[in-house]
Amino acid sequence: MLRHRDRMSNYRNIIKGVRERDAQSQMMFYDLFIRPVYRSAYAIAGNESEAEEIAQDTMLKVFARPDLLHDDAGAMERVMRRIASNAAIDAVRRRKDLFVPCDDIPDCEDMENGDAAHDFSVEEIKDGMDALPDCYRNILLLRLFENMSFADVAAMLNVNPSTARVQYVRGIARLKDILIKKKSYVER
Repeated sequence: MLRHRDRMSNYRNIIKGVRERDAQSQMMFYDLFIRPVYRSAYAIAGNESEAEEIAQDTMLKVFARPDLLHDDAGAMERVMRRIASNAAIDAVRRRKDLFVPCDDIPDCEDMENGDAAHDFSVEEIKDGMDALPDCYRNILLLRLFENMSFADVAAMLNVNPSTARVQYVRGIARLKDILIKKKSYVER
């Protein structure tokens, strides 16, 4: 296993090669970052082929603009994930028929056992997230999986920060409601 210093030196060599448009360095860079970039795009777009296209476009954008390159691998990953997330949000916005304003969606009903603790598998949560309307799903994904602040989420989605907070709380409640209903249906 490579030591931290060796990995950093290797990353710096890769970045240097990418800046010089070396094909081998570009391929190594691609291999380093394609998975997290794809995951960010897929989390928002929810479509494999669309996420692949967004990830590829993100890579091409970075290769075409060397000013986007960072010498720190962590910073580089954050930049690329942000580019992919923005592109995925734009793609979702273009799907006009799938975007429903959250104000048109009735609040979820009060749950009978709202205080009860529930254990849900990752797969159940993923299925529940897929069942949410885009307005809730996108805020939950950006907030929970991208660790974005409410201000950043609001700026990215062009909504007021207080609206982002309200939709986040409603989304969590809606997700919990979906998961509880699915679990009670399976237990019958």
